[in-house]
Amino acid sequence: MHRLAVSIRCALGALVVLTATPALAQDGARRDDGEQETPAPTLTKPPTLVEAAAPEYPPAALAAGLEAAVDVRIHIDAEGVVTQVDVVAPVGNGFDEAAVAAAEQYLFTPAEWDGVPGPIIVETTIHFTIAVEEPDADQPSESDSGADSADGTAGAGDPAAQGPPSHGGDVRAPVTVTGEARERGTRRRLAGVIVSIAELGLDAVTDEDGDFYFHGLPPGEYRVLAVDDRFDRLERPLAITAGEQVEIRLWMRPRGGNPYETVVEGEREVLEVTRRTLERRQLTTVPGTFGDPIRVIQTLPGLARSPFSTGLLLVRGSNPDDSGIFIDGHRVPLIFHFLGGPSILNAEFLDSINLYPGGYPARFGRSLGGIVTVETRSAKSDGVHGSADIDFLDAGGYVRVPVGKNGALAVAGRRSYINFLLDAFLPEPSAGSTLIVTPVYYDYQVRFDYDFGAEGQASLFWIGSNDTLDVLSRDAEEESSLDLGTSIGFGRLIGAYRRPIAGGLRLTLSPVFGRDRVSLSSSQADAAQVFTSVDVIQDTLGYRMRVDGRVSPRLVVDAGVDIESRVTRYDLLVPDFTDFEPGEGGPIDVPPEQIERSVDFLAYGLHVDLGWDVNEALRLVPGLRFDGYWLAGERRYAVDPRLVARYRVNPSWLAKAHLGLFHQPPQPEVFDSLVGNPDLSLERAVHVGVGGEWNPTEHWTVDAEVYYVDRYDQAVFTDDVVVSEDPDTGALVTDPVGFASVGVSNTMGMELMIKREITRKLYGWLAYTLSRTRRRLTPDEPVSPSFFDQRHVLNAVASYRFDSGWELGGRFRLATGRPDTPVFDGTFDGDSGLYEPREGAELSDRRELFHQIDVRVEKTWLFDYFRISAYLDVQNLLNVDNVEAIQYDYRYRERAPVTSLPILPTLGVKGEW
Repeated sequence: MHRLAVSIRCALGALVVLTATPALAQDGARRDDGEQETPAPTLTKPPTLVEAAAPEYPPAALAAGLEAAVDVRIHIDAEGVVTQVDVVAPVGNGFDEAAVAAAEQYLFTPAEWDGVPGPIIVETTIHFTIAVEEPDADQPSESDSGADSADGTAGAGDPAAQGPPSHGGDVRAPVTVTGEARERGTRRRLAGVIVSIAELGLDAVTDEDGDFYFHGLPPGEYRVLAVDDRFDRLERPLAITAGEQVEIRLWMRPRGGNPYETVVEGEREVLEVTRRTLERRQLTTVPGTFGDPIRVIQTLPGLARSPFSTGLLLVRGSNPDDSGIFIDGHRVPLIFHFLGGPSILNAEFLDSINLYPGGYPARFGRSLGGIVTVETRSAKSDGVHGSADIDFLDAGGYVRVPVGKNGALAVAGRRSYINFLLDAFLPEPSAGSTLIVTPVYYDYQVRFDYDFGAEGQASLFWIGSNDTLDVLSRDAEEESSLDLGTSIGFGRLIGAYRRPIAGGLRLTLSPVFGRDRVSLSSSQADAAQVFTSVDVIQDTLGYRMRVDGRVSPRLVVDAGVDIESRVTRYDLLVPDFTDFEPGEGGPIDVPPEQIERSVDFLAYGLHVDLGWDVNEALRLVPGLRFDGYWLAGERRYAVDPRLVARYRVNPSWLAKAHLGLFHQPPQPEVFDSLVGNPDLSLERAVHVGVGGEWNPTEHWTVDAEVYYVDRYDQAVFTDDVVVSEDPDTGALVTDPVGFASVGVSNTMGMELMIKREITRKLYGWLAYTLSRTRRRLTPDEPVSPSFFDQRHVLNAVASYRFDSGWELGGRFRLATGRPDTPVFDGTFDGDSGLYEPREGAELSDRRELFHQIDVRVEKTWLFDYFRISAYLDVQNLLNVDNVEAIQYDYRYRERAPVTSLPILPTLGVKGEW
């Protein structure tokens, strides 16, 4: 008798993680409110087909004798139920519809992620074949023979034949194939890759070391398929002879040639109203940044454009020193090198960058403006890896090596050589004149990590940075000269120990030691010695303890201790004018005097944030921070209550609001009794904001917020004096106040971000900030714009990656000019012999509109053991003359614009292994 056979072979040919309990992930997506990247969940048990429905053979195709194999993508929920079926490559003739109808009736055992059932997507092939067979009455059925079941797993009916997910076939048989999956270009071992022997319907899932095994394969020629959502499908032949054991290595190519595109994140506990997160893996190709992901933060809403691309953080109208920069929870003085240079941290150490423009959690204090946090990633003991990057401006490298089984050491460094190239770009000085500008920067990082397993992880991280700028200028016509030297450097040694404790809580202990140094010297070019100099050294010792996690189904806690001690020493060489009388010569003849001063600072803080899920839609986050200070020998205290509310209107809409009080101490030098005022109070600010988030589709996000910031008791310089009577002589003594806590300012504005989430090929965003900042330095002065006030700031970024390894991107920037005080002309002062400018109202004018286009083109070549990228990054493509300042002649009659950087093309090469 003849029989029609429809063959169904479920070799799980592809796996795309969409949701893993308790983690939530989206292909190519990232979350703005993510705290830090959560390790991707591990597939501990693949789904197994337990019930299959035979598809109906299309009548027309059957009559024509047509056969087909239809690849389908099956979405399976946490219960093992099929929720959606897609055809990967349509074949027509009715086979696609028949395959979908059959697959929708499949039933699976649930997949397990880290031992917990969760959704998954699988790809399988449904074969339609017409077979003419003579049935054998003595032949047992498939169910009786123990042959391959519908899921293609050998010995599926015998539990003893089943092994771990990384083992395919009957584990009672000898290992026939041993293999490993690695990423091309980086040699990174890949976990969770589905490896299939197509002809036998056998599957294995690579373990955490990227290894897989197949047992008991008969001799023959096969096709090995390896698939993962982050990588291109890999297919390679495999030949096995009798009694042979084969070892293979599968080199997986990242989709589009880019290893930094898919992000798998856990559902983070949100304790803030607005947080914008950038990740190193996604943002190394933004135009105008030279591949530095930290520089990308300057294109986000809430940040104004810094003058001359200096890298100052101007968050929501605040002064640069009002915002805090933290690396792994500890404050650092700067994040960028001089003159708009790169960040001080090698990108290989970077895990995520977070911008809190306002309303941030209570664990961040002693700042009135915004907060920028840089979270670094642990060094992994997965072999020797490294990278090298060289371009026209600097060169850097990174190396990571394992130390034993559980330890790893990583070292990185960078040094600029732009000082050797400036001669080709600086204008030629006039005859007899000299102009030499020598900027040099370098940085270094050393990190050691050790994993104690269940006892936690420990790390030690040393970072350092140094910038110097020397300017030598001689003007033959004016008979003037200048020798100016500036240097800024800092170092931090950060320790950390993290481990889980009771319940879902995590404990973090982190001490830090650091030293900052700022030096400035100036003199005439031909002087025998430096005329003035300032040398500031600040030693920092700090400690943070943090306990965070979920304590109940509706309550999340984040609490801790924050201690910071700073000793600031000032070594000044400045002229002493106290006894100077007119007629004894100009000020240049007054000899400098050495002055040494010191200011101590001690701050200790307690903070707690409670995330309370009132119901499924509403979360309230009350926070409280207490800070105690020891400043200039006096105690000061601050209590900062804060509140955040987030309401989920529906799956696409979220409403949010925040209200909070913030305190910070003035800069340490203003407490010095010689040049400042030890009686200053703490500066304070109130943050208020209301906004919303809209997710119209999987890959699009719209985030908007209206905010208001009110600042009080700001320390400002004053000409006021205090008159007192000398108790010994009875004479009146006049002492300058120096500084007073009388300054006020406020900022109101709106921020909008429309973002296309990063997918395999495309990413981009549009960021717009509308802001208005007003200040009043003293009660008697009128209200005026802040020096850093910028009414409109617009940034548009887009980048597209082609399958050939090419990537093309562009960035457009637009910003209102900064306020300026107009100068009409000058009047001669007979007493000083100099011209004095005749000015208009303070900050009543504005610079011209700033606009600039940057582009980047990059090509990546992938090899098995390394990858090489070449890029061309062009800043200011149209060579626009954006005015940053105005330079006047000595009579204030002639003026000339001082512009920002002209067109700046940079060609670079980067290699990774």
